[in-house]
Amino acid sequence: MIQRPHWIAAALAALTLAACSASEAPDDAAVSAAVVTVPLKQGSVPETVAAYGSAGPAADAAQVISVQAMGRVTHWNVTVGAPVKRGQSLLAFTLAPSAVAAYQQAATAQRLAQAERTHVAQLFSQQLATRDQLDQAEKAEKDAQSNLDALVQQQGRSATLDVTAPFDGTVVTVDAQQGDNLQPGAALLTLHRGDGLVVTAGVERDAMARVQVGAKAELMPIDGGTAVHGTVRRMSHALDPHTHQLTVEIVPDGALINGEGFRADIVVGQWQGWLLPRDAVQGDEEDRHVFQVANGKAVSVPVKVLGESADVTVASGALDAKLPLVTEGATQLDDGMAVRLPAEHAKP
Repeated sequence: MIQRPHWIAAALAALTLAACSASEAPDDAAVSAAVVTVPLKQGSVPETVAAYGSAGPAADAAQVISVQAMGRVTHWNVTVGAPVKRGQSLLAFTLAPSAVAAYQQAATAQRLAQAERTHVAQLFSQQLATRDQLDQAEKAEKDAQSNLDALVQQQGRSATLDVTAPFDGTVVTVDAQQGDNLQPGAALLTLHRGDGLVVTAGVERDAMARVQVGAKAELMPIDGGTAVHGTVRRMSHALDPHTHQLTVEIVPDGALINGEGFRADIVVGQWQGWLLPRDAVQGDEEDRHVFQVANGKAVSVPVKVLGESADVTVASGALDAKLPLVTEGATQLDDGMAVRLPAEHAKP
């Protein structure tokens, strides 16, 4: 057997080890990541404050129906829960004899005062009465007429009144029994406006200066369904003792269902800046950044997040509008790393 010199064997072993080491060493130049990019753009997104609440009658949607005279309900034409139209008969109300007598006395007093004023005016034209007497007669006539007008407004001109609905709505309570003797102003029934449903929601104390009457809002049903647009009509300036929040009343553009729960996104301003997909922004609160692609490599650019919506982040930063923005694959990138684009985006 041929014996190799020891120095040749050692050289061959060294070459073998070097080759193995070279094959196992990482090739930094070959490291790259597959990414998806989108064009960079600027714009604005509404800045919103979230509030949660439910649909129900507005504070001014209910009206108690009454007659400002003594009497009794002689016939009901509606029941609780009945829908009514404006002008529809609700009930028949018969005035008490004393109320009828009060009207008759007021009508008689008005006729007498009118006749007296006419008589004094004739005497004055003949210089048989003074200006002061004519002024007193005219005042007496006006007072009698005012008294009569007030009674007519309160109880009408006949002994029986047809009480009608002042607006389209729903009967929510019936507060008097048929045949009971009632005092002036006693509640007969309560109506809710048909268009009186609003969303009453609560916002945090720090939103008081930001939410304004007239602000637009998007009402999203909590149990799912189509969103409804609305407008803030009223905002309290005192905390609710139970929720410790400020109460906001939002009038919807469309129909609501009484008792339905909503999330209200109330517009309080606009965020203006770079419009970035949520998955493009990387890092934590202290180091927010995105990646753009320049010459086939990832470029990390610091950004400041101004606000966020459901799927868009609005940010400021020294981004290059001409360079594409990395979305998918951004989590695996480092600054300067080579990137691979899909075939349709790759340069020829």
